[in-house]
Amino acid sequence: MSDNILANVPGMKNAVAVPVLDADDLSEDVFNGEYVANSRPCVIRGAVKHWAALEKWRDRDYLKRRSGQRDVSLFTSEMHVTRKRMTGQERAVTFAEAIDYLHSEQTERGLVVTGLLTEFLADLGDVSFVSRANPAIWYNPARYFFYRNAGSAWHHHPFDETLMCQIIGSKKIGLVNADNPLHFDLRNIFFTEDYYDDPAAFSGFDSAKLSWLSATLEEGDALYIPPLFWHGVIPLTTSFGATAPITWRSPLHVIAKGITKIARGEIDMIGKTTAPNFQGLVEAARELGLERELAIAWNLGV
Repeated sequence: MSDNILANVPGMKNAVAVPVLDADDLSEDVFNGEYVANSRPCVIRGAVKHWAALEKWRDRDYLKRRSGQRDVSLFTSEMHVTRKRMTGQERAVTFAEAIDYLHSEQTERGLVVTGLLTEFLADLGDVSFVSRANPAIWYNPARYFFYRNAGSAWHHHPFDETLMCQIIGSKKIGLVNADNPLHFDLRNIFFTEDYYDDPAAFSGFDSAKLSWLSATLEEGDALYIPPLFWHGVIPLTTSFGATAPITWRSPLHVIAKGITKIARGEIDMIGKTTAPNFQGLVEAARELGLERELAIAWNLGV
């Protein structure tokens, strides 16, 4: 099992577990007031245990019947943030072919990430503590990670709230707030991604000055990831797995913080060309009186 994404990051050795809540005891007011409003990550046990996906997605034939004809990108690596690590690792295949590949015991590693398989939305269901959310700006309402022994390298989301919902298998996640005084040093390490092979990439970096967090997800659990939190993900199992992050729009004060910090050059606006609802961000900036800052942030974005 590959664990380079977390094992080679010194801060993970003493990472503190994020708060763990029980979905049956969590009200929407508490979730929004204590966690979303304050951008505090947490694990919610049993958050999506009632979703049909937990049963249906175990059936390879069901997945193929549902979306088998769709064209997808199959990666034969983990999800990296650098081009050099993804070169030659992507294949254009049908979803049916990808599912067969990910189920094969001969497959060492593989991954499909997409927000376009809308046929699977019906299998996701609701979340009791998120019912009054507005549509996300930066990401699709749901994304689908189908994988075998593949994680995601450290990255962050500039906008939108994310609930990483674990469907099949288990995962471990490391987190650290991008809003920190060592952001640029950390950014350079994560964006070059040399740490993946060489723990010495962190030499001279004082990990002790940051508040590193960790979380573990089992099937039916979910991790709340606020925007502007670096996170790296590894699977804890080597067989076929599935994760479905769902997203919704952040409160206005959280959006304001993101726009302002990006405009100041303190945080990166990642993925500006793929945001499905950028107009929603424009409208939020207008309401906040941050239109000029958003224009600056957009010009700095990648």
